[in-house]
Amino acid sequence: MSKARFEIAFEGKPFDGGEIDVRDLAPTLLALGNVVQAANKALNGDRSEARLKVTATKEGSFVAALTMDVSWLIDMLDAVAANPDRVLAADQLLGLLMNAGKVVGVAAGTATAATVGVFQAIKLLRGRRPSKVVPLGDGTTQITVEQTVFVVADRCVDLLQDLGTREAIESFGNKASSVEGLKALKIGDGRDDSRTVTLSRSDLPSLNVPPEPKEPEVDISHREAWLKPVSAQFKDGYKWRFTDGGDRPFTAEMEDLDFQRRVQEGRVTLNANDTIRCRLREEQSISAASLMKATFVEEVLDHRPGARQLNLL
Repeated sequence: MSKARFEIAFEGKPFDGGEIDVRDLAPTLLALGNVVQAANKALNGDRSEARLKVTATKEGSFVAALTMDVSWLIDMLDAVAANPDRVLAADQLLGLLMNAGKVVGVAAGTATAATVGVFQAIKLLRGRRPSKVVPLGDGTTQITVEQTVFVVADRCVDLLQDLGTREAIESFGNKASSVEGLKALKIGDGRDDSRTVTLSRSDLPSLNVPPEPKEPEVDISHREAWLKPVSAQFKDGYKWRFTDGGDRPFTAEMEDLDFQRRVQEGRVTLNANDTIRCRLREEQSISAASLMKATFVEEVLDHRPGARQLNLL
């Protein structure tokens, strides 16, 4: 078992005396516990269990000292510290969640002096989608959103893209927002500012899971293939039908207008047994609700007439 100690501080006038209503404290801490469990499951799977425990309190706003336990069954993988699949210990998981880093500038090309954790990354993104995500090849990834550039650990990227973790963080933000008089939350080890993230009340809505983009994601690929024409259409908006030897014919939009014109003018005769070699472009549109595919014939590279029946009798 590994342990890491950190604190969550509630700042605002109602907490100056070091007291907080348990009805405000309990839902927020439970939601934070769910964040830890979701992040642990995303990175460690079923090989470990993570829990939060309240260990103490002290005055000065209201500060709850928490202990994160990560326990697992020791196996050969976990015994090798250099193994990339080794279970993350509590302090490592805490760093991935809480590291604040330090943004040294917002001009193009600048980055952070240290990697930031999940909470700080979400705070910097503020519900926006990154304009650029560049793996640096050293276990970190550089993220650009508008003019802000920061660096996160690759495993932090995994957490940012894990729906369970993001939903748990959204729930934590919603529970914290309901605490009356709250001005800010500070979450970290209480000793090192680089490992303590500050979330003002105005930051909490940015913890929500960003909506699915209205524009579907389009994946484009190119390939060459031999096709047999099933039917040819020459009216605008109509597609050709082909078979590539599979069980079912498919439709494709003919973009090689020169080849289409030669067929229309009779300079090229297409028959059922003919084969044409084509350069194809395939576009997949991916959204939360659907997956669609469109095929385009960019160019006909070769035309091989099929066998013809001869009148020998």
